[in-house]
Order: sequence, then structure tokens, then C-alpha cells
Amino acid sequence: MFIFRAGRKRAPDANGRRRLFAWLAVAWCGCAASGCAPPPPRWVEIIEKQEIADFDRPACPPAAAAPASDDFLVYLDGSGSMRGYLNPNGASAYRETLRLLTEVGPLCEPSMRIQFRKVGGAIDPPKPWEALAPLPDKEGFYTLSETDLAAAVRAFSANLEGKRTGPPPRMHVLVTDGIQSLGSTLAASFRDECLRLLDGADGGPPWQATVFGIRSQFDGKVYSETERSKAVVYRSEDDKATWRPFYLIVFSSDASRHDENIARLRRELGKLESRPEIHELPLSACFAARPPEVEVKGDEAGEGLGPRVARVKHRQPDAPPSFNVQIGPEKNRRLAVIVRPAWSDAALSAADAAQLAEMIDWEMTPVYPAQEAPGAGYPQLTDLQVRIEGGAAVATAQPQWKSKAKAPAWRIFRLTGRLNPKKRLPGWLEAWNTRDDRTVAQANRTYNLLATWQAPWERSPVGKQIVADIYLAVGPK
Repeated sequence: MFIFRAGRKRAPDANGRRRLFAWLAVAWCGCAASGCAPPPPRWVEIIEKQEIADFDRPACPPAAAAPASDDFLVYLDGSGSMRGYLNPNGASAYRETLRLLTEVGPLCEPSMRIQFRKVGGAIDPPKPWEALAPLPDKEGFYTLSETDLAAAVRAFSANLEGKRTGPPPRMHVLVTDGIQSLGSTLAASFRDECLRLLDGADGGPPWQATVFGIRSQFDGKVYSETERSKAVVYRSEDDKATWRPFYLIVFSSDASRHDENIARLRRELGKLESRPEIHELPLSACFAARPPEVEVKGDEAGEGLGPRVARVKHRQPDAPPSFNVQIGPEKNRRLAVIVRPAWSDAALSAADAAQLAEMIDWEMTPVYPAQEAPGAGYPQLTDLQVRIEGGAAVATAQPQWKSKAKAPAWRIFRLTGRLNPKKRLPGWLEAWNTRDDRTVAQANRTYNLLATWQAPWERSPVGKQIVADIYLAVGPK
């Protein structure tokens, strides 16, 4: 050690040199005895060299554009079962929504021309709102005895001239109580036409789709499909739980514009004066808005010594959450990774955070190094378990060493959370479904709602989405 005092340098004495040499010797011997734990990996170098594949992959890759005309077609269910939504005693959420649809086309990107088609046993040609006679906010519009929703969806892929060649309109909205009344399979025929578009009709690219469920005041008749001669007289009350659902079924041929146009429609629906209960079934939306909020620590419920955890700071502000985790040679407490996905507005319109967390499949995989070095001992994260607490997913795993005889080395693991729609349905779909349309008690629900939308939900592209990517570099203390 050198001491500086008043600009003069004093050389160390012999005893000082001996003390310094002895300290270095002890430190060197201690390092040799313990093997000197290697430092954590250099994340910046690993990422720049792309030694971790798809480290910064987007949650939802940009969708491709498809040829489409700048037209917005609204298909209006003109059957007698829709008349009660007009609520002759005052305004209704249904009437408000019809007015909204006459104005929303110019708000979209690009601006779209709006036209309307009446749906019954057949589909009328497109007309401007002013040319409909009577207008859809009048009882005289709802005179048809049948509703072929499957035929309406089948018409989506045709252009305005009714031909299958040439670009179809950019956006289609089917306004209906959701009940198919033609055909021997009813809901199945409607469902199958929706699946045909979602899967890519006639070899074309898959369409994008979103279903809005809206409860509205109702004062009229609910016609039974299980007992055709029966009609239930139903009148809703002030309690919104008694209001009857109707649906906006939105399909877009141009995937690149669907999400932003749906976001506009969602915002406008949120401004309805009646403040109805509105839910969403996003069949192609991005469920992750950004990387999740993550905390990593020793599981408080477990026994053993807790790990040392440090958050890794990356150059990219939106990089996936990454951590360095140091563990001991034995008796390590289980590692807990608390994940709160950053759900998009579309996802939270479908279900709350706890329900969404229940839809995730989790997987832990080692991703670095690609090949184990000879003579090195690598850590393991085994027995992955996941529980849901307060809307967060708590993933725990047991950290341990594969071999205690080898020199410890660092390994990076990826914890991936991927949506699996088959794990559960959005709660509102189940709550609004009924298998009996002959009683007043069930008139605030939709007949065969699950039979129509369960398969599209379970087969939808959202099942391919990764909503959480977390990286854990595990190594020795």
C-alpha cells in the first residue's frame, strides 16, 4: 500500500510488504481451494452474437396486408326476434349501437364507405343507410321469420358485385342476436362458416375476427328454436343483468388493419350513454401489450437457502425480463418467478387477469450454452409448478446441480408462457349461454352461444401467442 501525504510518497516498509504478500497468498489459496466461482454470462455479447435464438422476438409479428376495397359492410338481422331490442319505452343500447355504426366507417384507417345489408332467409344487396326502408331503428324493419347467419358470413368473401374474384370489402359487421334459424344443424352451420374464414377461405389468407357481446334493454318476444310454436314475452328491468345480449361479429380480410380498427370500435362502444355490459371474444388479436412484470426470489413456502437474484439491464427498453440467479452447492430453496403479463385491451375485454392467467401453458427450457463444455457442471431447474395468485402466475422450480463433482458453470433458461385457449373459455361466454330458450328465466341469455363460438375460440390463432418470455441465468454463488 502507498500512502500519499502532502505530496510526498512513502515507500512501504518490509513488514508492510510481508503483510501484503501474506494477504495475497491467502486470497490466492482460498480461490484455488474453492474453484473461484465464474462470473455471470455477458448478456450483451450473447445477444449481439445471437447465441440465444429469438431473444427479442415480438409478442405478435406484424400481420400481412391483403387486397381489400375501402368498404365497411354492416349486415343487419331483420328477423322478428330483434324487434324487442328497440325498446319502445325509451332509448336502448341496441339503438345507440346502430347509430354508432352509421358513423364509425370514416373513423377507421383507411376511411371506409359504409353500406348495409338486411339478413333473413336470404341476404339483400348492399344499400346506403338512407335507402333502407324502413330504417333499422323502426319496428317495421324486423318482419322476417328466418335468419341465415351462415349465409351472411359466407357472403363476406365476395366483392360488392357478389363475385368471388376481386377484393372483398375491408370490414364486415354482422349485427344479430346470434341465433341461426335455418338448416338442420343451426349453430353448427354458422360456426363452420366462421371457421372457414378463420382458417383461410378457399386457400386464401386467414381472416381476422372479433365478437362483441353487448347487453341491451329488451321489450318483446323471444322466439324458441327448440319449440318453434313457442314465443316468450320478455321485458328487461333496470338491472343490467336482465338485459338481453346481441352481438357485433366483426371480420376483416385485411389483417394489417384489423386490430387498430377494432380498437377504434371498442373506444366508441365505451362511449354509449346507456353504459351496457360489453365483452369481447378476440379471435385473432394480440393478447400481450408489452413484456410482463416479473419478480424472482426464493419461494417463501419452501425450505433451504435462498438464491441471490439480480435483475439484468438491457440496452433495449422493451427487452424480455432477465435475471442472474446464484445458487449454492446444496439445500437450495425453490425458485419463485412471479409473472404478471401485460395484457392488451382486447385480452382484458375477454376475461379478467386471473382468468387469462389460467389460460397459459408454461415451459422451462435451457437455451444457453448450446453445447455443454467438457468437465463443466451445469445447474438444473426441475419440477416446474404453477399456481395463480391475485391475477399473477407464480411459477416455482427446484434449482440444483446436475453434478457436484464438476466445476460449476452458468446456464440460461427460458421460461415461456404460451396461451392455450382450450384450457378455459372466457367466463362471459359460459354465463350468457343457455340450452333452453323456452323460459323467461333464460331470456337474458343466448341459445347455443357455446355451440357457435367454443370451437372458433379453441382453434383461434391466439393459441400460438407467447405472452411471457423470462430468462434466468443460473450459476454458482
